[in-house]
Amino acid sequence: MRVKVRFYSAHREIVGKAEEEIKIEKSITINDLMEKLIEKYPELEKIRDSTLYSLNHRYAKGDERLKDGDEIAIFPPVEGG
Repeated sequence: MRVKVRFYSAHREIVGKAEEEIKIEKSITINDLMEKLIEKYPELEKIRDSTLYSLNHRYAKGDERLKDGDEIAIFPPVEGG
């Protein structure tokens, strides 16, 4: 299975790219995916608690399961004014 991960703001700065395709062996949750990303990019741990997710263009929680072809966006909280 493959999922596409898009990175925004501080996440993009840490990872050094806007997106990455990740191969996963089985259905995992967004939280599981974040663990894999932290293994690869340890600096993500510092901003993990404030990270928000979007799954296929809608806000998502970390316990949602991923399936082949999903697109996950990882970004900081959005502030407006």
